[in-house]
Amino acid sequence: MGFGPWAGSGEPPLEIDEDRARDLLQGELAKSEYTQASPTWLDLWIDDFWNWVNDILQPIDGVPGGLSPIALVLGAIVVLAVIALLVGRPILVQRARRRSALAPDLFDGDERSAQELRASAAAAGARGDFETAVIEQFRALARAVHDRTVIALSPGMTATAVAEATTSAFPGQAPGLHRAARSFNAARYLGLGASEDDWLALREVDSALQAAKPVALTSFSGRAS
Repeated sequence: MGFGPWAGSGEPPLEIDEDRARDLLQGELAKSEYTQASPTWLDLWIDDFWNWVNDILQPIDGVPGGLSPIALVLGAIVVLAVIALLVGRPILVQRARRRSALAPDLFDGDERSAQELRASAAAAGARGDFETAVIEQFRALARAVHDRTVIALSPGMTATAVAEATTSAFPGQAPGLHRAARSFNAARYLGLGASEDDWLALREVDSALQAAKPVALTSFSGRAS
């Protein structure tokens, strides 16, 4: 038995027209030995992918060091990340400090009683640490009026807000309360320190508040009598 496009005939035809030649070629190429040898779409895609990878890994002409495009891109990303870290971190720290300055916590989580804070202020004043004495004395004042339900302390409440709220209940102590708030802010947040006079004036206001009745309680007593 013969094989090939001329199977069945003893010799190949001497002349073949165009249509007959095309049919014979298509029939030959349709045989399994040809179709199995042809690359699949996956083979073609893989070849194209590796050709692309090879292209981007090739050094660029004229670039020092013969760097490839992908190396340049990765290098640029690293440089940008370092710049962002160096520039962005100080900005974030500054913003955090600014938020802290705008909404400081009066007690910084300190849970001591008014009496304990007064004792700490007295000890600081005795050793000449009037900055600590002012801070502790004002905290004692704020804790005391809060415990008497004259004012309600809340997280982030400032010394100025404490002075204004307390003045509403003790209007006669307004000048001393506002001076006390300024002394506290100067010592606690502005780094300006404090003098003995600042502490003694604040302690005097604290003592006066302990002995006085809030306006609301005085009015209530008058109606009840």
